[in-house]
Amino acid sequence: MDIHEPIDRQKQLNIIVIADNSDYGRTALRYGEKLTEVFGATLTVVTRFGFSYEEKKKKTSLVPDCGVACIVPDAYFFPETLYRYADEHNTIMFVIGVDARGEGGLFNKRRALRFIKPSRLPVLTVGRQGPAGDAFRQVVLPVDIGRQAKEKALWAGYFSRFYQATIHILYCNYADEGLRQQVADNIAFVEKLYQNLEIRYQLDEVSQQPNIDQYAIAFAPTVGATLTVAMMTRYRTLADLLLGVEEKKVVGNPADFPVLCINQRDDLYVLCT
Repeated sequence: MDIHEPIDRQKQLNIIVIADNSDYGRTALRYGEKLTEVFGATLTVVTRFGFSYEEKKKKTSLVPDCGVACIVPDAYFFPETLYRYADEHNTIMFVIGVDARGEGGLFNKRRALRFIKPSRLPVLTVGRQGPAGDAFRQVVLPVDIGRQAKEKALWAGYFSRFYQATIHILYCNYADEGLRQQVADNIAFVEKLYQNLEIRYQLDEVSQQPNIDQYAIAFAPTVGATLTVAMMTRYRTLADLLLGVEEKKVVGNPADFPVLCINQRDDLYVLCT
């Protein structure tokens, strides 16, 4: 895949959080603040719900000196407007809180996926639980037979390059020789990439699982990981239409585990390296 239009690291990077007064919105804000620490970025808070970032800031000392811009869209606000704003402000990531329980959060699973799918930027989805002090120090990178290892590996790797995180490359030991070889090829590619970029990583093999992205959420606590990376479905199959796309199992997951969602697209944003 030809990935172009990288984000310029010479300019100030930016994180956009969409927040409201729900637990999910407040948690999204806390993760956004943590990400400004990770990437040395500024923070943009988007809200239409009377949310006061300045009042929230008084109650936290996570990143007291980060640059903050607040946007209060009008009633005719559309996500496309926010995508354009992100392009113009060197934004590297969106952060949203996903309320899978129907407790009043801005994004349920359906709304979250509708926002994620058109985005050229990764979207970090979080639940109600805020970030731990060591958030993003350990990151899980699930690798399967798909051909999207490059995009996932690059974005997982940024947490190592910016924040000295360890990347846990999680893969299945398939019984089928053909599938096992496809996974081995993807692992070899990721290892070569990480060795060239001097990214800290380790390999974690598991027995065959039906959905490695879903398994990664259960696996993460065993290595102290606080983030996993998942690719979104590009082309829906008949099974997807009948049963739902695979990412529904990880976005808004019951464990409230953070997932960095990346779209399969030719114009995916990457950081200049």
